[in-house]
Amino acid sequence: MNQRTAPDLFEPGLFQGTTFYEVFAWYRANDPVSWQHPAGEPEGFWSVTKYHDVVSVHRDTTRMSSVKGMRLGSADSAVDAVANKMLIVSDPPDHTRMKRVLIQPFSHEILGRAEAYVEKVVADVVATALQYPEPDLIKHLERIPTDVICAIMGLPRSDWEWIGKQTTEAFESPSEVRRIAANGEIFKYFTDMVKENRRTATNDFISGITARTHSSPQLTDEELVFNFSGILAGGNETTRYTLAALTHQLAEHPDQWRRIARGDVDPAIATEEGLRWSVPGMHVLRTATEAVRIGAVEIAPGQRVVTWIGSANRDEEIFDNPDTFDVGRTGNRHLSFGAGRHICLGSRLARLEIAAYLRTLRSMVRSLTLEGAPRYNGSNFTWGLNELPVVLHK
Repeated sequence: MNQRTAPDLFEPGLFQGTTFYEVFAWYRANDPVSWQHPAGEPEGFWSVTKYHDVVSVHRDTTRMSSVKGMRLGSADSAVDAVANKMLIVSDPPDHTRMKRVLIQPFSHEILGRAEAYVEKVVADVVATALQYPEPDLIKHLERIPTDVICAIMGLPRSDWEWIGKQTTEAFESPSEVRRIAANGEIFKYFTDMVKENRRTATNDFISGITARTHSSPQLTDEELVFNFSGILAGGNETTRYTLAALTHQLAEHPDQWRRIARGDVDPAIATEEGLRWSVPGMHVLRTATEAVRIGAVEIAPGQRVVTWIGSANRDEEIFDNPDTFDVGRTGNRHLSFGAGRHICLGSRLARLEIAAYLRTLRSMVRSLTLEGAPRYNGSNFTWGLNELPVVLHK
């Protein structure tokens, strides 16, 4: 790239492939905290691409606020409706209060009891994929996070397919109208469920959460609804993208697959490389509440700051050979779950599912073949594969 001309980070179609990594590399080397004002955005923002700068933004909950939204392209009215009522768009003390309650179902103890179910779901999905190959393996893989999070939340089995589709629409639809509508459908679903459970107490997940809120801290029904939606999305979309990216890389790099198949690499280690590589949450938005310096740049109060996780995960100062997929990579300090107070609530569950998937592949699958070109969704927010022509072989 021309070192004197900044590449366009918002070129149409850039995220429909992987060439944006070259753009990130340019910014890391030449303009790590750059001013951007893409078409369609009402105002500009600072774009942060280096690892340590990204971490500093995420950890600074005093001067970097989430209340004004956490992604580009969000409607102000939608953000205002959930501000300080939904974990991902809240600041302390509201964030602390809500997280203290909501993190309980994702403790090591509770997830330890769910491990056998996760293994069963993964084994069933892989067995089905072996017996009934699809042109798009994602049609099988998407069942893993959907079935697991829906089961943990105690949602009716008959609703799982609908829930998966609505969650995808809420985050991935190119239409803002459709995203808002899908989120509205999910909010209504949980509103009805919380109301019904107040009367019948038949959902153990909701009852467990609401039981804890009878003493301080207490969540309102509205906060429960918004955060159940967030838990559903966090447990569904991002894990699916990591499973797809990991499978793609194993099929494309047989040497890495052989390391898994032979048992040379611990699945827990390979899981971290899958997370670093897949970057299901590509960017995070914050708003400065007071003047703050990031790198060599002074950020003014009220200005927006966007951190690019995809760039941080390829920072040459942190990762050796960052553009190489290495299932045995150790000391893998990726930021795919974020950093600081807003680190992903479901990170333990995601790791559990991905590691179970790798163990199952090792025990049930002989080889993986890539049968065509994979297709990316083109999003600069929840980025990943939405079509993966990989076939698993016994």
